[in-house]
Amino acid sequence: MAPTLRTPAAIAACLAGLLAATALAEPLPAEERQRALVHRHTLQTAAAALGAPAPAWQLPPGFQLQVFASALGHPRMLDTGPDGTLYVTRRDAGDVLALRDTDGDGQADEQRTVVRGLEGVHGIAWRDGSLVLASSTTLWRVPAGGGSRERLVTGLPDGGQHPNRMVRFGPDGWMYVSIGSSCNDCAEENQLERGTLIRYAPDGSRREVVANGLRNTIGYDWHPATRALWGMDHGSDFRGDTLPPEELNHILPGANYGWPICYGARHVDGMTQAPPERMALRPGDPTPIGRPMPRSEYCALTAPATLTLPAHSAPMAMRFIPFGRGWPEAWQGDAIVALRGSWNRREPVGYKLQRIRFGDHGGPNAAEDFLTGFLDKASGVVHGRPVGLAFGPDGALFVSDDTLGLIYRITPPR
Repeated sequence: MAPTLRTPAAIAACLAGLLAATALAEPLPAEERQRALVHRHTLQTAAAALGAPAPAWQLPPGFQLQVFASALGHPRMLDTGPDGTLYVTRRDAGDVLALRDTDGDGQADEQRTVVRGLEGVHGIAWRDGSLVLASSTTLWRVPAGGGSRERLVTGLPDGGQHPNRMVRFGPDGWMYVSIGSSCNDCAEENQLERGTLIRYAPDGSRREVVANGLRNTIGYDWHPATRALWGMDHGSDFRGDTLPPEELNHILPGANYGWPICYGARHVDGMTQAPPERMALRPGDPTPIGRPMPRSEYCALTAPATLTLPAHSAPMAMRFIPFGRGWPEAWQGDAIVALRGSWNRREPVGYKLQRIRFGDHGGPNAAEDFLTGFLDKASGVVHGRPVGLAFGPDGALFVSDDTLGLIYRITPPR
């Protein structure tokens, strides 16, 4: 199955990599230092590669893929309204689009801009006829049909290395906002807010730090049956091809998930520069520990990852498959994760959607490929990089590609 890519936007052929290696905090054996060298790969986008092969899309039997919208520039995060309108943030353009399929053919035939001039807009959540939007330092509310915008929360930490804010509404009605780290590996000056997940009352009046030790958790969602909160965190860079892994965390109030000192199952990061005495262990407490502590002791006090994915896969949006919207019963309550793909390892990884199977116990069992074809390893051609996910009222799954400017629509077997 190979949908036609209609007028995709051409962009630069390769991604620039950083060349400077992070200094070691503690000596490592020579062979470990060699394994930790930073590597990068060079890939071409399909729009820039002459004679590029057509994408070889692979989905489980019965699932269908089509292009819902094209020529969108760099679409990022998605959400849907109850009438089926798909809302799209475009960080680079500073706007939000509303897309509609008015004739039911699975392709958008109506497009309008509902927000303009909002620098760095990234996260989006539909709520009670309004859109809540997250830019780097501010949460905004605007009518879904367009109109004047209102500031809900101001003074979020500024960009740094991870300026892309996310916002989602939890089952409790509060807004959950992810605040990524300002750095790859450091003891943050702002121990209260950096590397955290924070929740706000719907009107922005109250704030609680839910969890910390999260380097950059862009994708997070609540299980539709248990209402447990799960999130995908990005591991640090400059540790070689295979470490540290990307993490799926069961995010619990008051938990610390280890970054930048620990990863995975409480493993000590032997290359970290962050001393435990400069870290605040408890979420909501801005005060560092203030006393020397072995890193192994610090890690024993943190929460381990529940599941890991290959290092540098770059997990973006994560959504649980809802009940009652036409997906096979065995799939309902599982999660879909968009892996945007690596830039700094010998062999590229990611560039696909994965299904995370959740068992009857409410926890994850395994991850497996759901949609592949974004990367042709043989030719080194990229057919896009998946970022945003959203389910429509009819059960269709929308997927944004911020590299070729597309949004895909995936439907389950009927």
